[in-house]
Amino acid sequence: MTTSAQPPLEVDPITFEVIKHRLWQINDEQSIAIRTISSSPIVVEGNDFNVGLFSEDGQVTTAGIGSLVHVGTIGDALRSIMRGAGSIRDGDIFLTNDPFLGALHQNDVVLASPLFYGGDIMMWVGNVLHHPDVGGIDEGSFCINARNLYQDPPRYFFKLVDEGELLPELEHTFVTNSRLPDMVALDLRAQIGAINAAKKRLIPLLDERGAPMVRAVMRQSLDLTERRLRDCIRRLPHGSWTGEAWMDGDRVGSERLHRVVVTLKREGDTLHFDFTGSSPQVDAAVNCTYHATVAGAAVPIYTFICQGDIDWNDGVKRCLKVTAPAGTVVNASFPAPVSICTIGFRWLVTVAASQAVAKMLDASADFRDRVCSSWSVSANCNNLFGTTADGKRVGALLSDHRGGGAAARSFADGFSHSGQTTSFSASMANVESQEWKLPLLYLYRKQLPDSGGAGRWRGGLTATVALTPIGVPEMVLKSTNTAGTEQSNAHGIDGGYPGAGSQVRLLRGTDIWKELEQGRVPRTDAEFGGTVEHLPSKASDVLKRGDVLAFFAPGGGGFGDPLDREPARVAHDVTHGWVSRERARDNYSVALKADGSVDDAATTALRDQTRGARKQRPTARWRSDDRCEYPAADTNANGKSAAPWRAAENLNLAADGILHCRRCGEALSGPNGRVAVTERPLAVASPWMALRHRGDGPNFTLQETSCPSCATLFEVRETRRNCAKD
Repeated sequence: MTTSAQPPLEVDPITFEVIKHRLWQINDEQSIAIRTISSSPIVVEGNDFNVGLFSEDGQVTTAGIGSLVHVGTIGDALRSIMRGAGSIRDGDIFLTNDPFLGALHQNDVVLASPLFYGGDIMMWVGNVLHHPDVGGIDEGSFCINARNLYQDPPRYFFKLVDEGELLPELEHTFVTNSRLPDMVALDLRAQIGAINAAKKRLIPLLDERGAPMVRAVMRQSLDLTERRLRDCIRRLPHGSWTGEAWMDGDRVGSERLHRVVVTLKREGDTLHFDFTGSSPQVDAAVNCTYHATVAGAAVPIYTFICQGDIDWNDGVKRCLKVTAPAGTVVNASFPAPVSICTIGFRWLVTVAASQAVAKMLDASADFRDRVCSSWSVSANCNNLFGTTADGKRVGALLSDHRGGGAAARSFADGFSHSGQTTSFSASMANVESQEWKLPLLYLYRKQLPDSGGAGRWRGGLTATVALTPIGVPEMVLKSTNTAGTEQSNAHGIDGGYPGAGSQVRLLRGTDIWKELEQGRVPRTDAEFGGTVEHLPSKASDVLKRGDVLAFFAPGGGGFGDPLDREPARVAHDVTHGWVSRERARDNYSVALKADGSVDDAATTALRDQTRGARKQRPTARWRSDDRCEYPAADTNANGKSAAPWRAAENLNLAADGILHCRRCGEALSGPNGRVAVTERPLAVASPWMALRHRGDGPNFTLQETSCPSCATLFEVRETRRNCAKD
């Protein structure tokens, strides 16, 4: 094997853009090939895959619009392949699904192939795809019963195609370890076909433009991304901001609580995510590898800072520093089980990092319009497997969890049914296609009222789903809910309340078939009949005829004090069924007339009453680990500020570091600072919180912090009861 080492070539801006976009188009053809060949619902409709082009040393230079965490890990997997391969020849395709080599988890299978040109490795072509089952102790391979790595699915690293020839023995070994061998075999061929399609298009590009020119464009793409992101970082405020997320149950039979905590600091033109303080690794497959933590921390950077302006490639990672202590849930040491990593602690890494990034952007003069404190904070993943009447085994990971809500922004309500920031092309499969491929009958998929966190701007709503087996005596359920059966992690910001939790329930022995025979489709648990069983976040069960599986993903958190929301907007929400009349009164202090219009006098009285109650709350020193530094450029020659710095929606920061209420000027921090603080049950935020505990969980409570003078709400957070330790 040889690699060329030619001097860098200067490329003019027009040629650079032309070739860069040509590479994007060629890479997109990988996506087209995968969706055309695969039959897996999570791939064809859920788009749980990604594709990439790589420099000769394994850096991602061109990424697809699929899973963002794949963008962050596939380069690590490729570099592991390059280090471990015995020989690398033209026409080879390598396979790995080993999380300790860079794969996200065992279901996410990476294929990569070198592209030789003129006898040298010019670049690499690769893709990663979520396979529906790759073995392990549990159906669907999210091994919620695993206690160690050897109960997880097998980990592979081998050459699948040798100089253009598929190695059938290895294909057989990989495919037959799956419970769904036909589907996995087709997905594997889809990945191979995608690589071949891209390589077929790349050769004419190299012939036309020359290898030095294409290589220069790839290198400049990385450098341009780095330069533009560092320019953005230099416009952000100095300081440190925290984020956290809790997992309420790590495997079947265990409801232990674990925390992911991060401190985000701007260090010059670098952002440092420090996860020190996160919980120790566990004997459950939710652990996260370091590769995955880096990828998860980068998600809010791609989403809210890069957006569509800065290319997604490994130039982003040059601007980030990630500290994750070994032996913790965010950097588990071998042989910790990790098959649920992507929707386990990697997911919560993204949740915590997104909260910290939102706080940082909230203190920024230039980027406040990008504040979004939570977005699809739990993957309420349900794998269902069954055997049809003709003896065929079928199964799939449902994609309904992608109908969750996003947090409100600084200028508008959050998006409802918003997909995921971890995968911009993620979508919910059509009900009809799910019913065609699986022995299921969907009874409803609908919006869940009151699931968006209250605030000046309301969080986005989630969707709720109910389904039942049809044509089979039973189906195996493997329910893998990241978190949210008690606390939601659906953070609000600046006084906005958290959104709904993420919950699963089984309705046993219902009257569903009798109801359907009589032409009625139940819409509530009471109408179904039977008994309701609320599941913990990790559960293994069986659905029998007449049982109904019902679940919903989390909603989005609110932005700002709910008392600042215009009453007319609240009335509009009630009219559309997004907010109930009860929550309009309880969360927004808005009174409505019988016709749905605002009762202005009653609303004024209600809001005065709410503010009065807040003013009666006990005061205390404001304890916060978030620190925004006053910008040096905003001080005059005497070191005194010309104006206070807006550190948040309702907070001003003086040059002496004291926080003041933006409404009334009250000192909130420092030697004389005080805030009003109280704790309330989780159900105050949403009727869809802690359903197993009737809205008042044993471990978490809502903590509200407000101004003792004008009663403006600054912060609402889910916190451990009685300062309990993790």
